[in-house]
Amino acid sequence: MAAVILLRYLLMLAAVPLISVGLRIMHLFRARAMRNLAARWGLQYIGPAAPRWWNPSRLRISPPLPNWLSQFRPSGRRIRQVWNVVEGEQNGVTILIFDTIVGQYRGGAPCTMVACQTEQNPFGMVSSRDRVIQSYGWTVLHGAWMLWFPWTMSIKRLDNYVMELRVHPGLRT
Repeated sequence: MAAVILLRYLLMLAAVPLISVGLRIMHLFRARAMRNLAARWGLQYIGPAAPRWWNPSRLRISPPLPNWLSQFRPSGRRIRQVWNVVEGEQNGVTILIFDTIVGQYRGGAPCTMVACQTEQNPFGMVSSRDRVIQSYGWTVLHGAWMLWFPWTMSIKRLDNYVMELRVHPGLRT
């Protein structure tokens, strides 16, 4: 009986590093995919790498991310981490794409945001899983929502949104 209990504890201890390594590998693949997205559309990947901790003491916003982002509350949730930042221009409008963690307290949820410095909605029709918010002269698309929680957007969906920005007539503010 004691051997079974000891074995369970050892399996739980082994699971923690395996999960950590799995998440790290997933973040590496996501960063590579975001770099490829940036290269495909003539944008610039500026990082940083994915967070090691999901619960930072405070958000640090640095250029090219606008300062108002620290006050931005998508769906009422505070942004806690930002990584995989991609920046550039499409049709003369500044565009930022980044992964983030939203949520006030422990846990939080990963989310992808696409922000354009325009007060018009340049995204056309958006999926019911995504949301568009206009704030501080920017239009921000964030999603993908599933089961009342945000998730990161797939690269294919990001590709489609960037394509929409590229062909959107009269996008300038």
